[in-house]
Amino acid sequence: MPTEAATPRLIDRFGRQITYVRLSVTDRCDLRCVYCMAEDMTFLPRAQVLTLDEIALVGEAFAGLGVRKIRLTGGEPL
Repeated sequence: MPTEAATPRLIDRFGRQITYVRLSVTDRCDLRCVYCMAEDMTFLPRAQVLTLDEIALVGEAFAGLGVRKIRLTGGEPL
């Protein structure tokens, strides 16, 4: 089992450990709120949007780097 010192961590440019991330599931949303969606915004092609399995892999990778909280955001994904 790796020791705490040997486990890789996410560190920002100020030397702080990153333990919380926000992961946007999709850019699609029916609400069109002006504070997050400009009039000229175009959606990502579906081929560039992560699948649920890919999102799970990203979450597992973050957890392996010391992230303890992942907030899923982004439109109306589910």
